[in-house]
Amino acid sequence: MPQASRSFREEILGKVRGDQVPRIPFATYNLHPFGSHGDDPSYAPLLALGERQAGMLVKADLRRVGGSDGEREWRVENLPGETRTTTVWHTPKGDLRSVTATPHGQPSYVVEPFIKSDADIARVLSVPYTPPQFDSSGVRALLEQIGTRGVLYLSYPDPMYAAASLFDYEEFVVRCVTEPERLQELIDAFAERAAGEVERLAAASAGLPVLFYTAGPELATPPMLPPSVFARFVTPHQKRIIGILHRHGHLACIHCHGRVRLVLDEILETGADALEPIEPPPQGDISLAELLERVAGRLCLMGYVQDQEFYRSRPGEIRRHVAEVAALLNASSRYVMLPTCTPFQHPASPAYVAAYTEWIEAAAELLPGG
Repeated sequence: MPQASRSFREEILGKVRGDQVPRIPFATYNLHPFGSHGDDPSYAPLLALGERQAGMLVKADLRRVGGSDGEREWRVENLPGETRTTTVWHTPKGDLRSVTATPHGQPSYVVEPFIKSDADIARVLSVPYTPPQFDSSGVRALLEQIGTRGVLYLSYPDPMYAAASLFDYEEFVVRCVTEPERLQELIDAFAERAAGEVERLAAASAGLPVLFYTAGPELATPPMLPPSVFARFVTPHQKRIIGILHRHGHLACIHCHGRVRLVLDEILETGADALEPIEPPPQGDISLAELLERVAGRLCLMGYVQDQEFYRSRPGEIRRHVAEVAALLNASSRYVMLPTCTPFQHPASPAYVAAYTEWIEAAAELLPGG
């Protein structure tokens, strides 16, 4: 059934706010015609179907203007099979160095992190910081293009993630257990910066129908870290930042892949309006039925359609999953159906396109109120 008359934007934002919306909305996850998928002919059938029947969640960032956290120099080397980028970060207490490798046609990874010692932590803390301003003109133009078909999803910083990204992740995890006080100093410093940035982000986006999100908290979840680390390094800072967004009239979502069962109460404590992508087991560790029971309408649950299944499911399996989810819901449930991540395959395989098509058509037909 064509869905062109629906305002998916208002339905999704209404569910996130906790309004009484008389149906369960669904949306593609960062699959839209305004980026790389629009330039890839293999996604054309899905984009056309989505335009007729589905909403869309569109990730974007406000453009940073000015601001400084020290001077940096870059050297790029084109090597056989990959590109290597060396960054030298000049600080008052000495230089820091990071090396990133980008294999051809694949995501990049860090070969050498900035922080390798306590002295490096001191160097980071010594850097003078000037906050940026934010230009919302690009976001406003994108909102015009999206119209009522979907929601613009704007990122905001997480202090714990800002600190963790400077370390080798293994070392960061060990330090969370063995030297939390030293990390606390670093994370608290980033928290002050993040609070100031979010004030400016929120002000630059005043009055815009957008949803803010942060992805950082997922680094502090089991099995790598215990819930006590989430409670110490994530909850208080997110509670403060989400409070800033709420004061400016905005909504906030926490993006957290993987296992959320043991940190769910902490996520609720932050005051977040929504949680996504709530991965089904086995990637996740909690069923949608239990999530709905424990959350009890205190935030909007978004997701529970595992993207990996689009690559490997047999015909009919996606539809059965949608039917199982629909059976747990009624039209007033505070839930939005989404896949769990951005489609990353270029070009998309015929099997992926077929399974994604099956999902859109099943969601349009089977979700309550549709």
